[in-house]
Amino acid sequence: MEIAAEKLDIAGPTPKATLREAMVAKRKLVTPQEIDKLGLKVQSRLLACTYYAQARVLALYAPIRGEVATRDIMTAALADGKTVCYPLAHVHGRILAFRSIRSERDLEPGRLGVKEPSAESELVPIDQIELFVVPGLGFSRDGQRLGRGGGYYDATLRVASPKSRRVGIALSAQVLDSVPTNDDDIPMDVIVTENETIRGLNRGWEFVEV
Repeated sequence: MEIAAEKLDIAGPTPKATLREAMVAKRKLVTPQEIDKLGLKVQSRLLACTYYAQARVLALYAPIRGEVATRDIMTAALADGKTVCYPLAHVHGRILAFRSIRSERDLEPGRLGVKEPSAESELVPIDQIELFVVPGLGFSRDGQRLGRGGGYYDATLRVASPKSRRVGIALSAQVLDSVPTNDDDIPMDVIVTENETIRGLNRGWEFVEV
């Protein structure tokens, strides 16, 4: 199935809950094999992105329920000497905590069955993370993100360093003309799909000393 050729037909304003249901249903039509195949292209494109090249500390995620994988990004980042961290499933409030890994072996099934760093891994303060790689159900071309509704990433990104940058990764069929927003939503700097890198906020990396 060629998901890149499909578009979600939405007429007029759509409440977030309805849009989430539509995007979840749409993604279920795609096989895990196709998601993995296209996901390799997404990861390759992100690794060619300036944001990745300049970041010294980046936060990835362990994919769940059809999200684009991040394993190739992790492998490359560790080989490049970057600090790589993942969020923990157990959170206080809505702000995620992150621990770094030294290899894929440091990831183990967490409390919710999602892979996360072991308890022996080092905590990474949120204000030290320079690049957040963020999943989503959908993204708009101006950088808005449709999450699963928990608000964890939005709350976390809100307290992150103002110098940090945010990259959403998804398949091209998850790119929408618009996404309903509210004051709590945090937009992405770019969105990377298997076909293109989309300019969101597209802020520079002037703060990084290279």
